[in-house]
Amino acid sequence: MAQRNWQASLTAILNEEGGFADNPGDPGGATNMGITRKTLSAWRGEPVSRDDVMMLEKNEAARIYREKFWMAIAGDDLPGGLDLVLFDDAVMSGPRTAIRDLQHALGVGVDGVMGPVTSAALVAQPVTEIISLLQTERLARLKSLPHFALFGRGWSRRLQRIERQAKALAKIARVQNPVPPAAPTEAAQKGQNRMSETQQDTKPFWASQTIWSSIAVIGSSVTGALLAWKGNDIAGFGAALTALLGGVNAIVGRVRASTPIA
Repeated sequence: MAQRNWQASLTAILNEEGGFADNPGDPGGATNMGITRKTLSAWRGEPVSRDDVMMLEKNEAARIYREKFWMAIAGDDLPGGLDLVLFDDAVMSGPRTAIRDLQHALGVGVDGVMGPVTSAALVAQPVTEIISLLQTERLARLKSLPHFALFGRGWSRRLQRIERQAKALAKIARVQNPVPPAAPTEAAQKGQNRMSETQQDTKPFWASQTIWSSIAVIGSSVTGALLAWKGNDIAGFGAALTALLGGVNAIVGRVRASTPIA
């Protein structure tokens, strides 16, 4: 699946989130690398201070993102490209909301759980189309939030950047894991085999490239044999004779193969 995209997705999120911030208008309060004070407290199992958030290290942030966001959306099992978009949605709005956005985009039942129905719907249309639908769904929901007037411009640009990166990942995944052609049914395979056998058995011998190649071999062998005989080249004569016999045997074998089977 798309487990290889974990590091690329994490890098994209960290680039978007930046470092420490404590915007009074942000309902999340103090954040560092996108990790809020509330999230860090839940992760550590105890209340944390603003300074704790400020001193958060990248390795711990990566573990939080991996276990609390990426795994919550089954990121390792998602198609390449879609994993990044849904991960970004989970970071911005929470995993359950992200999955609901995806379910709305897919037109399946909305329960915020990545179940078998949602997973099955992912193969019903191209990944790039799902990415576009999901980003449209996200933007519509974000526009309904009271803080869109303050943060909407930045959110919109973020969604555009993530979408471009996601579609690039989807393209890479498509090249690395091409969809194999559907295997023919047993009946179709038998029919193809019978047709192949019939064509091979009834093909006129004079239409075979083997025949004409063998005739060319015979011609050059005869010429070589005559020259070798005149030059008293016994070894050359023997080699030409061997080639001559090989050409004759090839023609005989091809004529027999072209005889229709009763």
